[in-house]
Amino acid sequence: MTTAGTPAWRRRLASPRLWWAVGWLVLAGFLVLAATTLPWAEIVAAFRGAKWQWALAAFLIVVGGWPLWIVEWWLLAPSAHRPTLARMAQVTALTSTANNSVPIAGTVAAVGFLMVRAGLPATAAMSLYAIDQLLTGLVKLGTLALAAALVPLPDWMRTAMLAFAGVIVTFLVAMLVAARSGNLVRTVSQTFGPRAAALARHLADFVDHLETLRQPLLALAVVLLAVAKKAVEVAAVVAVQLAVGIEPSFSAAVLVTAALGLATMAPISPGNLGVYEAAVIFCYQYLGVPLPLAAAAAVLQHAASFLASFVGVGYLAVALPGGGKRGGA
Repeated sequence: MTTAGTPAWRRRLASPRLWWAVGWLVLAGFLVLAATTLPWAEIVAAFRGAKWQWALAAFLIVVGGWPLWIVEWWLLAPSAHRPTLARMAQVTALTSTANNSVPIAGTVAAVGFLMVRAGLPATAAMSLYAIDQLLTGLVKLGTLALAAALVPLPDWMRTAMLAFAGVIVTFLVAMLVAARSGNLVRTVSQTFGPRAAALARHLADFVDHLETLRQPLLALAVVLLAVAKKAVEVAAVVAVQLAVGIEPSFSAAVLVTAALGLATMAPISPGNLGVYEAAVIFCYQYLGVPLPLAAAAAVLQHAASFLASFVGVGYLAVALPGGGKRGGA
């Protein structure tokens, strides 16, 4: 904690920006060190021998996952505040752009875009994002379980899977209980003071907007969409394997997808640069794939994912000016 009387040098040391800068510099140092140890001549040869039609296929597969995301979030929006699909397309495109630029800004940005572009109240936007994160966690856990059934997992991934399972099950139970507690929260809030009662009313609104968790058919639909999105990721990994000359393997693709789900949960670099590549290379090396092919696959796979986000940017360039004229900011 700093006060007005705190020396300037101590205030500077306590600045979050300083520690973010230090963290990024350390990460950059590790990336440079890792880059100097890679066999670049062999990696370049792997790129020269790549089948670029499969790299293009990987890009198109990733782009094909975007409509699934749009429909999933559209269904997750409370029925009383559900926007048009076009507005939800703008929200997902903006969120994707934020996730690929500023680390840890994704959550705040997603909720903000849901409020500003989709017109959702704050409580509805937060409830949508909360259910989305629950779905994401459940599908990641399912992918890890499938990977464990197909190939022997490294010890660290098995340990992480068990810990992650505990967190997700706890989150799921808490959300299911909360989804039916709106009236209880309002009743209890009547005994609170004015400020606490106002906060409790916002909490009750958040709970009321968890419609998906109270409607089994709607829940099934969004779960299937979330699974389809993950299947798209696996298909893109297989396409990249074909591009760089790795023998196509469904089990390897599932392992890579599962490892990426764990490695990218805490975004510490723009677009997960470096972390993404390290996770892919580790998986292929664990499966016995030569390092040059593993590195080429990692770069192509991340490039396909990154370039696919520019489709959303292009859509925004066309949609936002018109959307602003029609319906406000």
